[in-house]
Amino acid sequence: MKPTAPQRALFAASTLAFFLGCGGGGASSSAPPPGPIGPSITTAPTAQAGYPGDSVTYHVVAAGSGHSYQWLRNGSTVPGATTDTYVLPVQVADDQAHYSVRVTASAGGSTTSPEAILDVLYADPAVVAGHDHALAITTKGRVYAWGVGGNGQLGLADYQARMVPTAVTLPLPAVQVTAGWGHSLALLADGRVFAWGNNLNGQLGDGSSTMRNAPAAVPGLTNVVFLASGYNHNFAVKGDGTLWVWGYNASGQLGLQDRANRTSPVENTLGIPLSDVSLGSNHSLLVSTSGSLLGCGSHGYGQLGLPSSTADYLGFTTLASGVVSARAFNLYSVMLASNGLPYGTGENVYGQLGDGSPTTRYGWVLMGTGGLTVGSTLTAVIPGEWHTHLVNAQGQVASTGYNWYGQLGLGVASTTDTLTPQPLTGLKVLGLSAGSQSSYAWLPDLTVKAWGYNNNGRLGDGTAIDHPSPTTVPGLFLGPIRTGTSPLPPVAPLSLQARGALGR
Repeated sequence: MKPTAPQRALFAASTLAFFLGCGGGGASSSAPPPGPIGPSITTAPTAQAGYPGDSVTYHVVAAGSGHSYQWLRNGSTVPGATTDTYVLPVQVADDQAHYSVRVTASAGGSTTSPEAILDVLYADPAVVAGHDHALAITTKGRVYAWGVGGNGQLGLADYQARMVPTAVTLPLPAVQVTAGWGHSLALLADGRVFAWGNNLNGQLGDGSSTMRNAPAAVPGLTNVVFLASGYNHNFAVKGDGTLWVWGYNASGQLGLQDRANRTSPVENTLGIPLSDVSLGSNHSLLVSTSGSLLGCGSHGYGQLGLPSSTADYLGFTTLASGVVSARAFNLYSVMLASNGLPYGTGENVYGQLGDGSPTTRYGWVLMGTGGLTVGSTLTAVIPGEWHTHLVNAQGQVASTGYNWYGQLGLGVASTTDTLTPQPLTGLKVLGLSAGSQSSYAWLPDLTVKAWGYNNNGRLGDGTAIDHPSPTTVPGLFLGPIRTGTSPLPPVAPLSLQARGALGR
């Protein structure tokens, strides 16, 4: 006889009661009492960034008092890190590590914060202008290239132009990049140098004259802390202070007392401690740690600042004293003196020396500083091919010289040369670089603006339209930003004085 529905229900209930009452002395069917509740975290640790040798600080704030703390790296306990603040010396091995903290109340409940990343930084952010291409380096050591690529100078394994910044593949983070007429160099974090592009005069340093469209190591060149590139020649400073040179030398710009090209790096036994290096088209400038300016190479336009214009200087000769930094580009040179004033010499037919005239100078003349706040501290004088920018400690910019394509950034292109510096209103920069007829600035928020000639996309905005005003390069960010600096102060571009063991 089948049980009725009420009988089946009664049987099921009796069976359930039996099983709940069995096993381990009759456990109660009620839920266990809740454990202690962890403290509420009101301020969580935030992401940090710093260079090796820096220290970064993680901090947590939790509601209440009497808590204990334990910091975690990638989920594992950090020995000794048991307060609400964790100060961490930055090391390369910690790059992209995640830090969190477990906060435990005196009653026993604990709460673990969200993780905060650490970015190890490798390079000063910068954009470096070649003749008709540009390179950018981020604080993480990533390198981007754009503009003309016909010599392989973009390092992208072809000979095509790029209208927007495109990542260059390198085996390690870079700490510095340089750009010449049609070639490029990158200094890696391990002190090796990689080169690519035009090699007709041995400027890639590989012992050949073979063009290369992808980065490759310069054989035998190690322990480098600083690079400089001219049109077709390069200098490297090693960690032991020695100077190594290679490339084109028809005017004696390698300072080796001859005119023979060098297809591999050779030591220039000058034997003087250096604080700055800059190379032009066919001349070279060095600043010693004592403030002496030395130069060699072509002097046909007065670019060495000496009274004679008839001879090349095959070896380095002293040009001036009391110099903080010097820059060369094409047929002229500029310097920042220890008295805080800018001086220039050489070709000046477009007013690029900013002295109020179009007269080429065979000796150093005082440049104007109009357009900058009166009494402000000048931090950089930056030459292009025929135009010059001045930058002060507030990040203000003034420009002088040739402006056919709007490379002065004054809002309008003009066939009339500007003979004295004029202000770029509304622009505050961290650094600036100038190429043939284009200019680039990176701002305190590590975005980039460019202006001037834009053939083949050398301004990086995806167009070929010239821009006479600073225009944002879309999608190019040079961060992350080192912690505790808001905003970052303006810096002189690519000076040895501002660089440490990693070439910073």
